[in-house]
Amino acid sequence: MKPNDHRRNFLKQAAGITAGLGFLPLTYLSADPASSPAPIREWKKNGKKKIAFIANIYRNSAHADVIGTKLFAGIPTDDGMVEPEVEIVSVWIDQIGDNDTGVRIAKMNNATLYPTIAEALTLGGDKLAVDGVIYIGEHGEYPKNRFGMKMYPRMNYLEQIFRVFDASGRSVPLFSDKHLSYSWLDSKWIYDRAKELNVPMMAGSSLPYCWRDPHLVHPIGVKLKEAVAIGYASLDAYGFHVLEILQCMVERRKGGETGVASIQGIGGDEVWKAIDSGKISGTLVEAACNRVRDKASGNMRDLVKDPRALVIKYNDGTKGAILMLDEYVNQGWAYAANADGKTVSTEFVLDHSMSYSHFSYLTLNIQKFMVTGKPQGPVERTLLTSGMIDMGIRSILDNHREIKTPFLNVKYNVEGIEPILPSNPRPTGQSIGPWPPKGYEFIIPDSFKKK
Repeated sequence: MKPNDHRRNFLKQAAGITAGLGFLPLTYLSADPASSPAPIREWKKNGKKKIAFIANIYRNSAHADVIGTKLFAGIPTDDGMVEPEVEIVSVWIDQIGDNDTGVRIAKMNNATLYPTIAEALTLGGDKLAVDGVIYIGEHGEYPKNRFGMKMYPRMNYLEQIFRVFDASGRSVPLFSDKHLSYSWLDSKWIYDRAKELNVPMMAGSSLPYCWRDPHLVHPIGVKLKEAVAIGYASLDAYGFHVLEILQCMVERRKGGETGVASIQGIGGDEVWKAIDSGKISGTLVEAACNRVRDKASGNMRDLVKDPRALVIKYNDGTKGAILMLDEYVNQGWAYAANADGKTVSTEFVLDHSMSYSHFSYLTLNIQKFMVTGKPQGPVERTLLTSGMIDMGIRSILDNHREIKTPFLNVKYNVEGIEPILPSNPRPTGQSIGPWPPKGYEFIIPDSFKKK
């Protein structure tokens, strides 16, 4: 099915799912999800926070699946399966194609699918009727802008959410996945509108909440001179994750976050020249890469065909950089810094099993935010990283011109924010399976079925 056909087929698909797919409710989930039936939530009786779930697309392995399905079926962690403390009661999906799983999962769990975002938030009424909103604005078919960045309609859909808040005279916790927007101007509008309406808001990547090998969390007030983060693939899609790694670490430095003075995007041989000249610390790049367990053997410069980097100058003089070293780090993520006069480094570790359980820890933090109303990560972090990736891509396409960024004068402090993080260095226990729970086998993608 073409994405543009999704709305005309919405009611047809929803009606075609039988109510017989449901299961009895549970108060506890077994450590083995394969033996645990999927619960139908009686949210009117159980007192859990009612959540509206808004998504661009909901298919297996998409962000809506690896977050939303955990909130329906249970959250796999190192310490076992965790029963969700919130209740998804309404769902809106922009693009419903032949590979959609969200319609079926919503029906299994008595969550109503609505034809508009406003109806999902009001439960078909006139005023806001949920306790929180989760918007997963990642994946789906959308055009790219003149810089090659995918124009996800995040601002469009968040604006619709804000309108319901405004018309209802109250706001509830709102989580938005990944960037605030592909555009700095849109990102700033979203941030300002949320502030105007007193919206408790949290956003960003799963990377700040995943495993770290070794476990490294800078103490608040650490003295940082320079830091680098390493990743792979496109700056548009994955460079944002690397920036979130960098930012979740450097924001803990003495004085808190002071904002960014300039961004320069570079590529090709210019990356190696930046390392050789000291613009980017070769010592830190080496320390970070050496933490990646599965990196390729051989010389980095011989292996990496198209290196890309963003060089960041913070307002307080701290130096930062991210590097995309595809063939060398082999889907690895890492961080290194000169902290309190010493070189420290760690690998940021994801779970590549069917569980995608690094999203479990993001989900635990989203859930706590929905319950308490207190963000587990500062939305200012994602405001800043959204702006940095936009300016970095523009810089690369403008002959590597350094862009002065007085508008990225984003100041904040993370003192008192304590995110839920795994204590183990790498995924273990229920985090690595088995998954999915009984009744959800249809979400297994073909790539995993062949293994």
